[in-house]
Amino acid sequence: MLRKLHSLPGIFAALLLMVVALSGAVLSVKPALDQAGAARVTGPLDVATLIARVQTHYPGLDKIVRRASGEIVASISSPDGNAALRIDPATGTSIGPDAPSPVMRWVANLHRKLLLGDAGRVATGITAGLMLLLCVSGVALLARRMGGWKHLFDRIRGTGLQRVHNEIARVALLALALSAGTGLLMSLTTFGWIPERVTAELPYPSTAGTLAPLPVGQVAALQSLDVSALRELTLPAPGSPEDVYAVTTTKGTGYIDPSSGAWLAWQNNDAWQRFQGTVRMLHTGRGLWWLALVLGLASASVPALAVTGVALWAKRRGAMPKIAGNASPREADTIILVGSENNATWAFAAAVHQALTRAGFRVNIASMNEVRSGYRRAARLIVLTSTYGDGDAPSNATQFMRAITHSRFDAVTRFAVLGFGDRQFSSFCGYAQKVHDALLVKGLQPLLELGTIDRQSESAFTQWMAQLGTVLGVTLDAQYRPTLPRTISLEVVERDDYGFGTDRHACVLRLAPDPKLRSPWQKVFGQRLPPFEPGDLVGVVPPGHTVPRFYSLASASGDGILEFCVRKHPHGVCSGYLTSLEPGDRVAVFVRRNEHFKPDTGATPLILIGAGTGIGPLVGFIRQNEARRPMHLYFGARSSDGTFLYENELQRLVTADRLTALTTALSSPSEKTYVQERLLADSAKLSELVAKGAHVMVCGGRDMAKGVANAWERILAGSGVTVSEMKLRGSYVEDVY
Repeated sequence: MLRKLHSLPGIFAALLLMVVALSGAVLSVKPALDQAGAARVTGPLDVATLIARVQTHYPGLDKIVRRASGEIVASISSPDGNAALRIDPATGTSIGPDAPSPVMRWVANLHRKLLLGDAGRVATGITAGLMLLLCVSGVALLARRMGGWKHLFDRIRGTGLQRVHNEIARVALLALALSAGTGLLMSLTTFGWIPERVTAELPYPSTAGTLAPLPVGQVAALQSLDVSALRELTLPAPGSPEDVYAVTTTKGTGYIDPSSGAWLAWQNNDAWQRFQGTVRMLHTGRGLWWLALVLGLASASVPALAVTGVALWAKRRGAMPKIAGNASPREADTIILVGSENNATWAFAAAVHQALTRAGFRVNIASMNEVRSGYRRAARLIVLTSTYGDGDAPSNATQFMRAITHSRFDAVTRFAVLGFGDRQFSSFCGYAQKVHDALLVKGLQPLLELGTIDRQSESAFTQWMAQLGTVLGVTLDAQYRPTLPRTISLEVVERDDYGFGTDRHACVLRLAPDPKLRSPWQKVFGQRLPPFEPGDLVGVVPPGHTVPRFYSLASASGDGILEFCVRKHPHGVCSGYLTSLEPGDRVAVFVRRNEHFKPDTGATPLILIGAGTGIGPLVGFIRQNEARRPMHLYFGARSSDGTFLYENELQRLVTADRLTALTTALSSPSEKTYVQERLLADSAKLSELVAKGAHVMVCGGRDMAKGVANAWERILAGSGVTVSEMKLRGSYVEDVY
């Protein structure tokens, strides 16, 4: 529900939001321009003196206005016509006509009423309300994604459009909410839906003095009023003894007798008027030019938020598979419920649906929020769900727990839950675990133990499907096929072998654009690598297969090569293919961003931990350490088979001060040494580094990463910090395979 509240208004009002926001961004520069161009008062100056100075040069003075920028504008009547002049308060002379820019006037009209009069005002008011709704729902979604409100300003993890959208939103959200909320209040005031004031207006005085008016310089009430407090002053018309001075200040309004110079009446602004004045100031930035610029910058981000938001919505919609042969809930013997934030889980669920249907089951598939009572014939329930944030439900499963509390599963007796997630996150498959436990409490019996899939692993999914088929007494042919991005053809330009001829054979491959495949267009402009950085992933689909394998990159696209490490696994299809490539061979690859596994941009120490081919991205980070940030590398390898990848280069990086310290855990056939042992030996130093704000990055096999995490728990014991807390803050990240 929360995601719909956020998505639907943004989709349907995206264009209107962009028009209002961009016009507001243009208007936001006006207070700063006015402030810069105003001839302001440099010291104490009373209103009587100011008027006397102006009247010396312009006897036909009718009105004085002091704007929020401090600019003084005088309305002058003369036989030649009326004029509005900008005044230098020091001399009372004109510094130029008060002529608003036609462009700014048009932009203001567009911003306030879309050039459509009152109908446009209504539309912009509705737009402000929608923007406020987007801000409130957006910050709630972001807090949920980050694992709670206290983590709202932690490092945002994720890739591509999602991260761009969230990063921009987090920076601009408060200013956008302020602009939208104040704009909505101003619209409601314009149409009288909320009052502008709660007290009656000050009545015009019925009597004034009958004596001749005093020279303005002798009017005591004006002498006691400083120009800085003035908003507007209307002078009495010449030859009209009943006319008076009408004054508006920052505190209220009043009338002054021109013949006595005394106040005839005065009324302070009521609380609601003061509130409305604050609302106008906060919305327009008048008097606070720096706030106007902040609001303008936030408004300028709305097109980016709108475009990325619509693109994310379209991506989620496009990821929703078309389910053929979906049985009705009443007739189905098997119910599949799907929980997914970005619809990635639906592709796996569709594969389960198709496999069960081919095996003769009548299967109904729906989102978890569509769970219902009274499945008449369904004997089993299968749930596939991802986890959102810190163990929360994805957007289409938020009502599931409450729904099953009140639902009756008359025929359903067995269930299976398959969770999808990323082991980098401390709450890996946390919501799937909650669902599994809730169904146990409901009295259902598990077909299988809770299954988990790390980073959409096709092999893990195939294994789980085989287990499900065994329990059901059928063979399930799961035909899950991921949608692959477009590949590029690169040439192997160099390879370095380590441990050749051993069971730990590994190599470093370096690929570059292939000059022989250049089109005429590429010959002119050059074939380019896609953008990537160390820590991103290169995807390779081995010939004759459809499922990609991913490897962490050790280079950046600016290096002109795509570099990664691969170890040859026994019977490994992709590793065998890659380690067989020779310089001159071509390979089709694609790049996937891996934003969560990147060093933060600070200057705090960085502790890098890797083993085997996990050294690849860590070397890339060290190469880019031009600022000589403290970096400490702990690396595990075998000492006897030549599998110490990048050994010579790492020594050079230490000499160049790009790597502060290199600590190795080199095993021999007779003695095993693990990298976590080296960490424990340096416990005191590492605890001190963490206290200084150090970040930890781990890359390697799952068992190694688990052992390293356990070692860190021992290192941090007594410090009040845990690995889980560091992961939530983004100061402990893993790239595990």
